[in-house]
Amino acid sequence: MEGQAGVATGRRVLVAYATKYGSTAKVAETVAEELRAAGCEAEARSVSDAAPTAGFDAVVVGGPMILGWHKEAVKFVKARRDVLAAVPVAYFITAASLTDAGGDAVDGVPIVKDSWLANAPSRPEKLSYRQRYALPSHYLGDVLKATAPVRPRQAAFFAGALDLTKMNLFEKLFVMLLIGATPGDGRHWDAVREWARGLPAVLFGDAADSGS
Repeated sequence: MEGQAGVATGRRVLVAYATKYGSTAKVAETVAEELRAAGCEAEARSVSDAAPTAGFDAVVVGGPMILGWHKEAVKFVKARRDVLAAVPVAYFITAASLTDAGGDAVDGVPIVKDSWLANAPSRPEKLSYRQRYALPSHYLGDVLKATAPVRPRQAAFFAGALDLTKMNLFEKLFVMLLIGATPGDGRHWDAVREWARGLPAVLFGDAADSGS
């Protein structure tokens, strides 16, 4: 923690999040809490309420996968792409399913996979449509294309919370039939906190500067 505090002390970090039903907000708040413990001046704000990103030393953007990354998360990055392309950035994605077919990067961006979310397929050489859809390369690949030229130094995938009572019929059919998601709160707080504790080094440390 001392090493983390050394690179983080006094750094201003905005944790901007999009959320559909509120569960991703708690993930963002937990990330900000750990960043503050590491010495950052971190704020968690909804993308609809977030202040201009100018003046922050780094920005973390998070949102759920809802027929793609939450459109408000994408909109937030695209609207501020000039500023965000010039500061360290990280993404986090909450999802109901993730296929772990190996690999620790997508298009050169290092990724972190929540062990509670990632599922290794029994036949990696023959993935079903559902499994291919839930690959990190599909999820994050689309996000990177949509938000270019902003390039995160790292992206994390976490299990989210799925409450069918809050969804419309189309959303229910999508997550149950296409994704095969299990309703309930799958958020893995230890995984979120562990990732957040490592963020100062990713955003501000020598490893981040070297692109490794």
